[in-house]
Amino acid sequence: MINNWTLNCKDMARLISRSMDETLPLRIRLGIKFHLMMCRLCVDYKDQLEFIRMAVSKCDCSQAPDSFLTPLPEDAEKKIKAHLCQLECDLKKESGRQ
Repeated sequence: MINNWTLNCKDMARLISRSMDETLPLRIRLGIKFHLMMCRLCVDYKDQLEFIRMAVSKCDCSQAPDSFLTPLPEDAEKKIKAHLCQLECDLKKESGRQ
């Protein structure tokens, strides 16, 4: 994923999101900072993620209408799970190639 300190924006999107949930190795953190110095679009993406996280953290979910709590139809749930499994497999294959 990181070759010669260059990251593409697709890699950055994944890493920025991961960095908000876990502490990444120093080499990766430096690669992110380096990329953000050159790429305004990724800075905007990072700012948007931070804004969404802040907004969600302030949300009082106890006030949510019951329609938000309605379970998905079983077929929709199966399709979503299948799609997520496929994405996970694709990511594993992709990371195995790098």
